[in-house]
Amino acid sequence: MNVAKKYNVKLLPLTDIHIGSGKDIEAYEYTVKAEYMYRIDMSEVFDKMSDSEKENFYKILKKNNLFNIRSWIYNNYKEEWGYIYKEKISSEYNIEYKEKLDDRSQENSQLSIFEFIGYNDKKYIPGSSIKGALRTAFIYSYFLENEKKYKVEKKKNEAQIMEANILNAKRIDKNQNITGLEPKKDPFKTVKIFDTEEIELEKFSVNVLQIKEGNLFCEVLSGIYNEIDKLEKENFGNEIDFEQGINFNIVSTEYSLKENLKMGYKKSFGMKELIDSLDDKVENIINFETEKKREKDSYNIKGFYEFLKKIFDTFKNRDNNISLIRIGKYTGFNNKTINLVTEKPDEKSRTIFDENNYPMGWALIKVEEVNI
Repeated sequence: MNVAKKYNVKLLPLTDIHIGSGKDIEAYEYTVKAEYMYRIDMSEVFDKMSDSEKENFYKILKKNNLFNIRSWIYNNYKEEWGYIYKEKISSEYNIEYKEKLDDRSQENSQLSIFEFIGYNDKKYIPGSSIKGALRTAFIYSYFLENEKKYKVEKKKNEAQIMEANILNAKRIDKNQNITGLEPKKDPFKTVKIFDTEEIELEKFSVNVLQIKEGNLFCEVLSGIYNEIDKLEKENFGNEIDFEQGINFNIVSTEYSLKENLKMGYKKSFGMKELIDSLDDKVENIINFETEKKREKDSYNIKGFYEFLKKIFDTFKNRDNNISLIRIGKYTGFNNKTINLVTEKPDEKSRTIFDENNYPMGWALIKVEEVNI
C-alpha cells in the first residue's frame, strides 16, 4: 500500500556552503564599507547623488575605465544612497578586496563574487541540491549493502544504465537492451523536496575560498562547526540547537517491498531508506578520510573528520532521524559520485577549504514526520 507522508526537515550548516546562482556579482555592482559588502543598483544610487556628485561621477564614466569607476564608488559611496542588500565580509576578503582595488593589472585585479542562489536578498537552498545528494547516497549505499564494486567501462549511457538497474527503472528497446533510465519508473519521482525557506542574510558572508588555481570570492552560507567544536565532547549531541536550522519540507509517497505492478517499483522506498542510505555513504567517506595516508596534513583534515565521526556516531546511536549530509559546490569528486565504491577509485578528488580551513558543504539534517 502506498502512503503519502510529509516531513519537516531542519538543516544546520557545519561548514560553509556555496550553491551558485550561475551569475557573478561584478565589481561595479557592489562596494565595501565598514566590514560589509553593499550590493547596489547604480541607477538608483545615481539618483540619490547630489548634483556635484553626479557631475564628478559622470566625468569618471566618460573615461570608460573600470578601475577608476570602482575606486570612485568605493571612496564616495554612502549608505543613504541605498542598496539592494548588505552582507558581512570576512577579514581575509576585506584585505584582498583593498589590495585588488588599486591593482590595475588585468590578471590580478578581478573582484567578481560568485553569487549564492536566490533573488537578490532572498537566498535559499534548492530542493534539487538536497534531492541530488540523497539520490547519490541511495545508489552509493546499494554497492555497500551488496558488497559490490562498480566496474567503470566507459560505455554510452553507462551511468544511466547503472542507475536504471539499481532503481529498477529500466528503459528497454525493441531488442530487449537496457538503454537508460525510464523516468516513469524512477522511484525518486515519488519524492518531492521543496526549496528551503528564505534564509536570513545574517547567516551569509563573502569569503575567500582556497583552491589550487588561486583564491575565489564567494557568497557562502556560514557553518557553525567552530561553535560545536567548543561544546562538551561528551554531551554535545544534546547541546546542538536545531531550532536555528533552516526549514524545508519533503513529501514522499512511500511503499513496501511488495512489487507495485501499477507503478513498476520493486524496492521499499521511503524516508527511512533514504536516511539509512545517507548514513551508509557518510560513514564510508568519513572512514576513508580518517584512514587515508597523507604526506602532509597542513589543515588537519584527519582531525576534522575524526571529530565529524564523533558527531556522526553520537546521532547514529541515539537518533535515527538525524544524519550528516554534504551539499553544494566545491564538495569534491568523492562526494558527488560513487567513486569510492568503484573497482579502481580515481585519485583526482581534491579538498576545497572554506575560510576556516574546513572542507566545504557539511551539514546536519533532522527529519520529523508531520501531519499532511
